[in-house]
Amino acid sequence: MAKICMTHGWHDDNKGDSAILMGTIDFLDQLIDAEHGRSDVSGEGVAKAEGHRIDILPIDDQVFATERGPFRHIRRRYRERVTVGQPLMPPMRDKLRFVTSLLGLGAKMAFGKQGKSGNDVIDGADLVVVKGGHIFHNGSFKKTLSSWLALIGYLAPVMLARKAGKRVLLLGHSFGPFKTPAQERFFLRTLSDCLVVSREEITHAMTQKADPKLPHALLGTDMAFAMAPRASDEHAEVKAPGGVASPYAVITLRDWWGLDQQAFAERVEVLSRSLLESRERLGIERLMIVPHVLGPTDIENDQRISQLVFDHLQKALAAADGGEELATRIELVQGDPSPDALVDLYRDAEFLVGTRFHSVIFALMSGTPVYALSYCGPKAPGIMRDFGLGDSVQDIENFDPARIVADIEALVADKAFPALAERVIADKLAITADITRDFLRRAPGRAGVWGQRELKLNDDAYPAPTAAKAPAATDPVAADAPAAEHATHDSEPVVRGV
Repeated sequence: MAKICMTHGWHDDNKGDSAILMGTIDFLDQLIDAEHGRSDVSGEGVAKAEGHRIDILPIDDQVFATERGPFRHIRRRYRERVTVGQPLMPPMRDKLRFVTSLLGLGAKMAFGKQGKSGNDVIDGADLVVVKGGHIFHNGSFKKTLSSWLALIGYLAPVMLARKAGKRVLLLGHSFGPFKTPAQERFFLRTLSDCLVVSREEITHAMTQKADPKLPHALLGTDMAFAMAPRASDEHAEVKAPGGVASPYAVITLRDWWGLDQQAFAERVEVLSRSLLESRERLGIERLMIVPHVLGPTDIENDQRISQLVFDHLQKALAAADGGEELATRIELVQGDPSPDALVDLYRDAEFLVGTRFHSVIFALMSGTPVYALSYCGPKAPGIMRDFGLGDSVQDIENFDPARIVADIEALVADKAFPALAERVIADKLAITADITRDFLRRAPGRAGVWGQRELKLNDDAYPAPTAAKAPAATDPVAADAPAAEHATHDSEPVVRGV
C-alpha cells in the first residue's frame, strides 16, 4: 500500500478542517489502488482499517494540547492506519524553538542533514500532500521580518519534500494575501514542482500570473466535497425528539474579529423570527442553532456566540407579544459531533443558513438549500457561484434578514436543486481526480521529483468528467452547471431527491 504524508493537519474541533482531511484521505483511497489490487476502499474496507497508510504532521503543536485532543474523529474513522507525528516547525510565539527549527531547516536544505522525526516521515513517504484550506497567508503581520519567518515556517514541509525528491500535492487551497509582492513570488516559485489545485478562482488567478508560470496549477474544488459520509445516529434524538420527527432548519454562527456581537444577535433575532413566522411556507417547525466549530482557539469556538445569540433570542421573544411560542421552537444543539454526524444533520434539514464555510459545504454535499453569510475573503462567494447561488451570499456584519427569507423561500421551492448540486460536485471531483492522476503519471520534470515507488492508479474510482449538456433556454440556473455521473460510494448516499 502507498505511504502518504499529510502535512499542515489542523484540530478536530474545527469540523471543516477535519472534513478536509477526511475528504483528502477518501479521495486518495479512491484514486490509488492498494498493492493487492482493490479498486475501491471508500466504504467497508476503510472501516476495517484497510487502505493506504497515512502519517499526519500537525501545523501547530501547542494549539493541539486541548482537553478533547486532536484528530480524535480522524483516528476513530480510519483506525490504526493513521498516525500523528510532530510539527516540523513550532509556532512563532515560541521564539527559541522556532529559531532552532529554522536553523535545522536551513541545514537540511543546504546539506541534507536529518533533523526532527518529522523529516524522517517525509523522507519515508511515497507521496506528500499539503492539507487544503486557507493556510498560506501572512498579510496580517505588521513587520516584514515576522511575515517572512511565518511564510518560511508554513512552507517548511514543502521545501523538505522537494529536497527529498517527493511528489507534492496541494489539493483544494486558497492563498494570500501576502505581506509583499516579493513574498508572493517566493511562495509561488517554491511550488514550481508541485501539483497546485485551487479551490476558487481568485487563488487560481494568482497561480496563473506566477513568473515563471506554475506548470501544474489548475482549478479544482474544496476537498471536503470528497468526503464519503458514513451513516450516523449521533443526532437521532435531536432530529426526532422522543422518536417523533419534525421538520427543522439550521443556522450556524461564528464570532469574528471586530464583530459587534450585540448587533449581530439582533439581526439574527429578526431573521429567526421571520423564518419561524414563515414556517408553513418553508415547511419547518423548528430552528436549530448548531455550533459547527468548537475551537481549538477562543475565536474559533462557536459555542460562545451560539449561546449568546440563543439567550438573546429566548429573552427577546419571550418579552414580545406572541413570541413565547416561537421561543420554544428554537433549539441550541450541544455536543462534539463528528463531520459525518453534521453532514447527516444538515442532510435532513429543510434548509441551512450558514456562517461557517464548511457548514455551507456540508449542506451542498447533501443537496440541502443553503444561504451563506460571508466572513473571510472569497471562499464563500466563490463556492456559492459554482452552484449558481452567487446572489445567496451576504456579509456577516450587515446582512438583510428579509432578503435571506425571500431567497430561502425560492430555494426551498426549487426541486431541481439537489440534482444540480450533485452534478456540480461530481464534475468538480472528476476534474480534480483527472488532474491528480495526470500529475502522478507524468514524466519527471527534474531528476528525483517522483520518489522511489510507483503508485498504481485506479481509473474507475473517479471517471473523467463528461461533456456538459446544453441547458434549456428557460433554465438560467442550470446554464452554468456541468453534467457528470456522480461518483458512487459504498456508504449511505447523501444527496436528497436523486
